[in-house]
Amino acid sequence: MDSAKDSEVDKVPDGFFENMKYYFIGNVDDKIQELLDKGGGKQDSYLTGLVTLVIADTEENDHPEISEAKHLFDLPVVTPGWVLRSLQCGVKLPFSAFSPEVSQLFTGVVATPSKIPKNDLNSLWAMITFYGGRCQRQLNKSTTHLMVLKPEGKKYVHSLEHTGIKIVMPDWVTDCISNKKIIDEEIYHPRLLLEEEMKEPEVVEEVEKEEVIAPVAVPEKKAPSFHISKPWNIEKLEPLEPVKKQKTKTRTKPKTERKKTPKSPRTVASLENASSPRTLRNITNNTGFMQSPIQDLDPRQLAEVLSRLGGQQNPAHMVGFNALPGQPVQQPTQPHFFGHDPTVTLTPDCCLLGCIFLVIEYPELIGKEYTETWKKVIREHGGIVDDCYSDRITHVLCDTQMTDIFKLAVKDSKRCVTANWLNDCLNRKKMLPPWKAIHFPVYAYPMPTTVCKDQVVAITGFEGKDRIDVKTMLEVAGAKYTGFFSRANTLLLCNRLEGEKFGKAREWRIPFVNLQWLCDLILGRVEGVRNYASPRYQQYDLEDPFRIDSYQNIHLMQPWMVPLKISPAARKDFISSQEHASQGDKRKHEPTSPVGSAAKKQRKECEDWDGTITIDPHRAPPRVLFTGIEPKIVKELTRKLERLGGQVADSIQMCTHLVASKVSRTVKFLSGVSVCSHIISPAWLEESYKSRYILDETNFVLADKEAEVTFNFNLKESMMRSKHCKLFQNLIFYLTPGVKPGIDMMRDIIESAGGRVLISRPSLKNIMVIRKNIASTAFIVVTCDNDLPSCRDLFNDHIEIHNAEFILTGVLKQQLDFNSFKYYGKVG
Repeated sequence: MDSAKDSEVDKVPDGFFENMKYYFIGNVDDKIQELLDKGGGKQDSYLTGLVTLVIADTEENDHPEISEAKHLFDLPVVTPGWVLRSLQCGVKLPFSAFSPEVSQLFTGVVATPSKIPKNDLNSLWAMITFYGGRCQRQLNKSTTHLMVLKPEGKKYVHSLEHTGIKIVMPDWVTDCISNKKIIDEEIYHPRLLLEEEMKEPEVVEEVEKEEVIAPVAVPEKKAPSFHISKPWNIEKLEPLEPVKKQKTKTRTKPKTERKKTPKSPRTVASLENASSPRTLRNITNNTGFMQSPIQDLDPRQLAEVLSRLGGQQNPAHMVGFNALPGQPVQQPTQPHFFGHDPTVTLTPDCCLLGCIFLVIEYPELIGKEYTETWKKVIREHGGIVDDCYSDRITHVLCDTQMTDIFKLAVKDSKRCVTANWLNDCLNRKKMLPPWKAIHFPVYAYPMPTTVCKDQVVAITGFEGKDRIDVKTMLEVAGAKYTGFFSRANTLLLCNRLEGEKFGKAREWRIPFVNLQWLCDLILGRVEGVRNYASPRYQQYDLEDPFRIDSYQNIHLMQPWMVPLKISPAARKDFISSQEHASQGDKRKHEPTSPVGSAAKKQRKECEDWDGTITIDPHRAPPRVLFTGIEPKIVKELTRKLERLGGQVADSIQMCTHLVASKVSRTVKFLSGVSVCSHIISPAWLEESYKSRYILDETNFVLADKEAEVTFNFNLKESMMRSKHCKLFQNLIFYLTPGVKPGIDMMRDIIESAGGRVLISRPSLKNIMVIRKNIASTAFIVVTCDNDLPSCRDLFNDHIEIHNAEFILTGVLKQQLDFNSFKYYGKVG
C-alpha cells in the first residue's frame, strides 16, 4: 500500500510547504528535497531557532542532532515519510505520527489487509501509520499481521500455514490505541466468530456490573467488544472468576457515599482515570499492597477508609490536609500560633513593633552592607536590632541550625527565622508565624542527604516571587535547577497539572511532584520523599502550595504559641519618634525666610564660576558614564560635567570615560575595560571643575590595590591590552539558559570585547565547520553546573566548555585562560 502510493507523489501543490525552513539529518533522499522545494520550502544549512522542521533519515535512534533539535530547540523531528504522506493526503499531517524514535505503539508492525471496505481501509492505514506501523497490500515475508473481517480468503489460508503472521480483526488496532499498549492478538482471531447462535453468558453482565460499582480492584481480564454484528465465542477466552453475590451487595453502599462526597483537590489519579472508583483494597483488607501510611491519603480517602472500618475519623490523621469543603470536620483542640497579641491593633508602618532581632550568619554570607540595610528597614517598621545575644532578644535571624547561638535560642524559646520570613512579613505588613518551609533555618547546609544529590529539577506553574523562593529551596536542598526541561531532568516540580513541561514529563515518564515534596525535604522529613507517587505529593491546584505542617516543626513553632506583647514603653517611644519625624518633615516643607534664601543663594553663587570655561578645540568633549557611585553624588558630578562641556553617554559602547570609585564587576565596568579610553576616579571631574577646564586623565587613573590583589590583575595593564586588540575577536559563544549573571548581561560584556553570541546552539556539524575554518577554540560554550546535562554530547568532540568566570575574569585581565575555568569529562 505504501509503495503503491509513493509513486503517486509527483505533483506538489503551489505553496504547500511555504514558509517552511527545513534541516536534514542523515542521508535524506534527494527526491524529498525536490518535493519540499517545489512546495515553497527552503533548506537551512544550520540547526538554529529559525528552522521550523527537522527531517531525519538515520539508522541511529539516539542521533545527537535529533536530541539537539527536540530538547534544545524544541523542534519537530520527522521521517521523510511525513513529506510523502502529507502530499498523498493533500494536508500537512501531524508530526507526532512520523517521529524517528522507535518507541511508538505500532513500531515493527507491518499490516496486510484482506477484503476490508475502502473507508475502513483508509482508517486503518491512518491509525497504523500514525502510531509508527506500516501497511502494504502484498502478503509477503515482511508481513507481521493479517487483518480480516471473516476467516476466509486466500491470504487467510496462506497465513494459517505461517506461524510468524498473526491474524487479527480490525478491532485489535482500535483497542490497542485505546489501551495504549499492544494487546494479545489471540483473542482477536477471526475463528472466534464461528459460533453465531451462541447466547452471551450472564457472567459477562455480572462482571460489567461489578466493575461499575466495586470500590476494590478486580481481575482485569475483560472480554473485548468488537464492533460487528456477529456474536463471538467466549469459550475460547480465559474464563472469568464468578462474582460472589455477597460482594456485590456490600459494594453498593460506597457508590452512594461517593455521590455525596465533595470534589477534592485535583490529583494525578483523578486526571488519568476520573471515571474509575478509588482503590481501597490495600486499606480495608490489610494486604500491604500500598506502603503509604494512612496519613498520606487525601481527606476523601481517609473518610471512606475509616467509615468502612467501622471507626470514626481521627482528626490527628488529618494533619497537613485541608478540611473537606462543604463538610464539617470536628477538629480537636489544636495549638494556636500567634504573631503580636491579637488584642493589639498595629498600623502597617509599625508591624515589627516589640520585635528585638539578632542577625547572625548573614553578614558573613552576603556582606555587612546588605545586613545594614536590613537593620535600617527593621527600625523603620518599629523593630530593634541588637548586636549580641541577651534575654531580651525575641527573634534570631539566621540561615542554619548549626550555630551555638541557634541552639541557645531554641533552648530559651526564641523565635528562630530566616531572612525570607522577614521579607514576606514586610510584604504583608504584618508579623505572622512562619508559614513556609523556607522561613525556617535549615538543619544543615549543604543538607546531609543523598535525596537531591543527583537530582536535576525543573519547575512549572510558579511565577514571580514564588518561583524565586522555589529556586532558593532547591539550592538549599542541594538539587540542580534548570530553567528548561529536557530528558536529562530527573524530576519536575508542578504547581498545576498543565503546561508544556508537564506534558513532556508524562511523555518521557519523568516523575513529577508538588511543592510539598520539597517542603518536607527542607524541613528534614526525608523518610518518605523517595515515594514520589505518595498522595501527599500528588495534590495540585492548592490554594497555598507553600503550606507546611506546623506539628512537624514543634521545636521551632513552640515560641509562636505565646503572643508577642508590646510594652507600653516601647509603644510610647515609637510614637514619640514618629512625632519627631513628622515635625522634621514639616520643617522641611515650611517656606524659608528671605534672609535664609538670600544666604543660600549667595553661597551657591560663591560656589559657581565667575568666569568662562576653557575648552580645547582639538579635543572632543568627553562622553562619561558612572558606575558604583551613589545617585546623589552622580547627580552633582553630572552637573559639573555639563558645565565643563562634557555629556553623559547613551551607552557603554559610546562612552570614552568611565568614572568609578572602585573596581567592581558590574556590566558597565567589565564592558568599559574593553571599550573605554579611560577608567578614572571622581577626582578627575572635581579637579577639572575647580580648574575650569578638563584635565589630563593620567593622574586620575582608578587605583584599587585591594581589588587588584583579590582578582589578581592590574587595571593599567588590562587597559593597555584592550587598546591593542579586542579580547574575543573571531570568537563565537553559545550561552546556556542557566548562565549567571544572565544571558543579556553576558552578551553585553562579550560583544564589548569583540565576541559574537549565538541566539541558539548550532548543530555539531556546524560547530566543526567553525572550528575548522577559524580555529579549534573559535567556538566556546559558556554554561553552569545545572546546565551541564544539556552539554553532554559536546564533550565527545572536545568542544570548549567553560563556566562564566572564563568571561568575567578574562575581561578583567584582558587575557584568555582556557584551563582554569574549563569543564572536563562527560556528564552522565
